[in-house]
Amino acid sequence: MPYARSPHAGRLHYAERGESRPGGHLPVLLIHGAAASSAIWMMVLARLGRTLRAVAIDLPGHGPSPAPGGEAESITGYRDAVGTLAATLCLGRSVLVGHSMGALVALDAALTWPDKMAALVLCGASPRLPVHDDLLAVVRDDYQQFPAFLAKRALSPAVKPALRRAFVGAGLTAPQQTALADYAAIAAADFTARLPALTCPVIWLHGADDRIVPLPPEQSAGPNSAVIVLPDVGHILPVEAPAAIADVAVRLAGVSSG
Repeated sequence: MPYARSPHAGRLHYAERGESRPGGHLPVLLIHGAAASSAIWMMVLARLGRTLRAVAIDLPGHGPSPAPGGEAESITGYRDAVGTLAATLCLGRSVLVGHSMGALVALDAALTWPDKMAALVLCGASPRLPVHDDLLAVVRDDYQQFPAFLAKRALSPAVKPALRRAFVGAGLTAPQQTALADYAAIAAADFTARLPALTCPVIWLHGADDRIVPLPPEQSAGPNSAVIVLPDVGHILPVEAPAAIADVAVRLAGVSSG
């Protein structure tokens, strides 16, 4: 398995597809959401790898990446892990794609290192994400049922039964403690007031059937940005709409490289 080493977060696992080509598209770096892992980007990576270099990080404590010893998870800490991986892999100027909590991490990275960000694709996201009490109750009291809860609550009713079963069957990809810390980090983050400082293009991809995160209002989406609503898609866009994510990311990576 490929790993990079972070001075703060320890070993960082990542998945990679495709390669950079002289004069070609910029690389794309994908950041998963709370209690998830790089595996959620599998279908997106397969599409991106046909055209460009694509990397999906496993944030500390998620997937094969071990949790940082003695450090609480935070959006800033996850941002630094993303920056370390990008620097280690010499990605340079890139397009960042973030899902849910990963979108907050991508926003923080873009505000911290604007010269490294060509564009953002923020999936199932808003500048401030809600944390629902019933979701927290499942994570805290019955974590083994969390995948089934998400399949019922977060996927669109239009999702094919086979895809729904596969999502539940994939199971848990982060320990309960990490999941709880993720939602605490989400609750503490609010980027609404900082959106005007963004200098790169931003595409907000949102599922019309998303019952987890409300649609970001056009007026608060930030400068140089657009909101695209996908019909028959819920909150789990990397699983429900991988082609739409890949298409937008490839377009931005190509335009920004010129």
